[in-house]
Amino acid sequence: MSDPDGKTLGQRDAAHHLHPFTDNRELADAGGPTVIERGEGCYLWDDQGHRYLDALAGLWCVNVGYGRKELADVAARQMQQLAYYNTFFNTTTAPTVELAETLAALMPGHLNTALFANSGSEVCDSAIRLARFYWQLVGKPSKRIVIGREEGYHGSTLATISAGGVGAMHAQGGIGMPDFAHIEAPYKFLHGPDMSEAAFAQQAAHALEIKIKELGAENVALFICEPIQGAGGLIFPPEGYLQEVQRICQRHDVLFVLDEVISAFGRLGAWSAAELFGLSPDFITLAKGLSSGYQPISALMISDPIADKLRDAEGGLAHGFTYSGHPVAAAVALENLNILKREKLVERVAQDIGPYFQRALTRLAGHPLVGEVRSLGLLGAVELIQDKDRHILFDPPGVVAAVCRENLRERGIIVRAVRDTLLIAPPFVVTHDQVDDIVDTLEAALEYIRKELGIIAEEQKVADVVEHTAQPLAGKVALVTGASRGIGAEVARVFARAGATVFLLARDAKGLAARQAEIEAEGGTAVSVPADLSRPEGMAVLLEAIENGGGRLDVLVLNAAVLGDLKPLPDIENASWDRVIDLNLSAAFRLLAALHPLLSASNAGRCIFVTSGAARGAHANWGAYAASKAGIEAMMRVYAAESRKFGIRANAVDPGAMRTGMRAAAFPDEDPGSVSPVKAAGPVFLRLAVADCSFSGAVIPVLDKAEAAE
Repeated sequence: MSDPDGKTLGQRDAAHHLHPFTDNRELADAGGPTVIERGEGCYLWDDQGHRYLDALAGLWCVNVGYGRKELADVAARQMQQLAYYNTFFNTTTAPTVELAETLAALMPGHLNTALFANSGSEVCDSAIRLARFYWQLVGKPSKRIVIGREEGYHGSTLATISAGGVGAMHAQGGIGMPDFAHIEAPYKFLHGPDMSEAAFAQQAAHALEIKIKELGAENVALFICEPIQGAGGLIFPPEGYLQEVQRICQRHDVLFVLDEVISAFGRLGAWSAAELFGLSPDFITLAKGLSSGYQPISALMISDPIADKLRDAEGGLAHGFTYSGHPVAAAVALENLNILKREKLVERVAQDIGPYFQRALTRLAGHPLVGEVRSLGLLGAVELIQDKDRHILFDPPGVVAAVCRENLRERGIIVRAVRDTLLIAPPFVVTHDQVDDIVDTLEAALEYIRKELGIIAEEQKVADVVEHTAQPLAGKVALVTGASRGIGAEVARVFARAGATVFLLARDAKGLAARQAEIEAEGGTAVSVPADLSRPEGMAVLLEAIENGGGRLDVLVLNAAVLGDLKPLPDIENASWDRVIDLNLSAAFRLLAALHPLLSASNAGRCIFVTSGAARGAHANWGAYAASKAGIEAMMRVYAAESRKFGIRANAVDPGAMRTGMRAAAFPDEDPGSVSPVKAAGPVFLRLAVADCSFSGAVIPVLDKAEAAE
């Protein structure tokens, strides 16, 4: 869908919408976000017709699946009867009352009072405020300090990021509030891989007691924790840990807040983690699965002794939100809970799909890149590792899992990546076949990543060889298309400096003559071949020039391309489409077919294709160019597979955002300093051209020095 100015929804979004937890500049540069259009069951469709299996249930919340008509009907009926009224002025609504009663019945017996809000952030924030107020009411106002955990996540308000332990959030605006402290997460894979579970549980829990004594129990209001740390990477507590931290809190008169925003309402195969682990917290925070994401609603469940004090507070309770207990949200939440009960979805997670999901995930445990598989109910984590035997993590962290996540998305599966852990939490209605699809696709993605990592390691070895060889292409003959300017001109210069005789091919005779003169001024050897390969006589001119130059070819660089019209696919004229496809793809095919015998005769034939992120949908409205580059990548992979027996190695280079004339035409307002210089491309092409390059069929990105260091 586009507006009258031709902008897509994604482009309009990028212009006016600041996305949470997103690199918004990168998003805008990519043409805007994916526009999700509809959902049904476990599947989503975007506005381009692509289907995705949502293995994260939105954000851990769409437990009953998408497209539930009964929830839409309940919302519509309630909106018609009473769309809104507040709960401030001694008033309430029927859905609010019924939901509070229902939650009291579902949660542990001593938690009989609910305070409603709209998000997990708000109820976690409320727990902190009300806990401090409680201590004030009972004559212990010094008890204000909140203890959280490293990698803990409790929301995005100033108080909840202070309670949480996500460093990236602290860096943006700072922790900002006094009286917050943190202990180490019970992250056995990272902090105690060689310890027994019992010993690590004791050590991790003891950290809380040490911190309470350090701060003084008379100053500590509460300890807040997620039973399973979700956004921190699905960190599962070792057996006995949660029970022990509860005992420590009780021993030191510290309130225990259990953040069940993710875990409650069946995600673990029980109505709450408190029920599953036998816990009696002072507060429980609820959200997400409360309405399966169909309406924004959350609840803070308060234990009876604290609720009694809050009810009796002189002057009343000065806390709440405009939409606390919103009747429409409450009605939808009630019907959502009814669906869970009616369809026995919590029992299904406990007895059927949960165990099946866990068994399926364990198939990945033996993969060389998998350090650990963790799962409970319908929560699963696959933690990736560089060296399993020596327990060496990837450095820098987060890159490999992010690449794997994007690869899965391209294959139609949505998961989340935190550091180098892939997080999976499908809706409760996921089928056995869909679980198999998730795991099988993840296994295929891991194999792809393993191959790519092998190529990266191999490329580094080649880089070392090139760095320590004066002229690694001495005696070789190379042909570079599109050599009159930009990337082609730079590659030709680099090849000539490396000792190759370089044939320069382009339609621009004047530009080629200038490039040849520059190469020869540096002592290199170059031959200009001004020719248009879209014409039969152009190919004849090229073949004659190669024959006159000795009749051999070792390296072919297929770089020439035109951008074409930047329009949505349906708006591109046939003639414009045909021109781009012919010049970018068909001409490359004809050249490759004509020169294959020469590459086969070389003792180290190398063919380097030039691709683009557009081939993988990185830029909207680049239809013909994107299609031609997708074809180039497909041609490269086919040729790599077919030609290995001849000793030929075929790979592609993706220059990324590079300062070329084509880039400037596509993005006229872009700051040239924000993209890579053309010189960054030369070393990548050189590594793929030398005889020591043994891999084939890869797409290699160009990173300038600044990017490589990040």
